[in-house]
Amino acid sequence: MKVIPTAACRFCGQMIQLDGDCELTQPQAEEKATMTCRCAEAVEYQKKKNRKENALKNVSTLFGENAVPERRISEGITNILRESVEEIYSGELAKVTLNLRGGVKASISQNSKGEINVERTETRKQKLTE
Repeated sequence: MKVIPTAACRFCGQMIQLDGDCELTQPQAEEKATMTCRCAEAVEYQKKKNRKENALKNVSTLFGENAVPERRISEGITNILRESVEEIYSGELAKVTLNLRGGVKASISQNSKGEINVERTETRKQKLTE
């Protein structure tokens, strides 16, 4: 007889069957159960977590390893942006703006819908003096 692994949703306590993942730790199993539960709190948690994951991907796309080579910034600055996403996700920060060299601005903020925006602004200025 095969034992089907289960774990409880951390919000409502409902037991959720986990498909074939027997090697999970208890916290990992609870996280997976919470990510598949349909209770209101779990659904809200899933939305927030997905927003954070998308924001981290956007940091990578606009500034990090997934950006075109000439638009990449240093790993240290990229790590600051990733940490900023974490702090905005946790509710500690509302907005972070970094002014980088070369007229590049990195901005991370959360809108009223709870979405985390990652923005790259580049300003090019030309000045001629006689």
